[in-house]
Amino acid sequence: MSGPAQVRSTESIDAFQAALARFQQRATAALDALDAEIRRAGDWVDHDRPSYWKKATHKAEDAVHQAKLELERCRMFTVDGQRPACREQEAAYKAAQVRCTYCRDKVEVVRKWQRNFRHESIEYSGRVGQLRRALEQDVPNARMLLVKILRRLEEYQLERPPEATESPATTQTTPLDSRTQTPAPATTPVSAPAPEPILPAASPEPN
Repeated sequence: MSGPAQVRSTESIDAFQAALARFQQRATAALDALDAEIRRAGDWVDHDRPSYWKKATHKAEDAVHQAKLELERCRMFTVDGQRPACREQEAAYKAAQVRCTYCRDKVEVVRKWQRNFRHESIEYSGRVGQLRRALEQDVPNARMLLVKILRRLEEYQLERPPEATESPATTQTTPLDSRTQTPAPATTPVSAPAPEPILPAASPEPN
């Protein structure tokens, strides 16, 4: 069975309650900042990158089509019965194909990013969910409990009667007889004898 609580400083309870409040504020702000970053990253992965690489792929496909036409047009012309080498057109066509392949690969990479990001977001939410619930429920409840404890202690201090101060009793002790260990009989104080009056010296008789 537990004994009574030994509370020696209400200031310590008040300081602990204030520390809990600061922890709740800072931890909540940190989680909110992380949530904002996750939302921005999710928007970047789900909307910005897919849109960018989709447009880049269409542009690369158009560039491939245009480079192919330029190469075919170059090959159609003959100079003195000979076909030109069309090296520049071939290089441009190959470069356009490489760029188109790169953009299409990026589209697939972004889709993979989306799947991984959703999975990691769910994992993160599960990990911090317990902390979020503690900050929203457990910490406020603990702070309220500490406030109630402080109020009760203050009320107790106001209602507690002042401690009785007893002055030490003054008792008269009777001396004991050293031989019989019994109280010695009371003795009446003897006053000192009064001094005898001093008579004046007799004057000599006249002759």
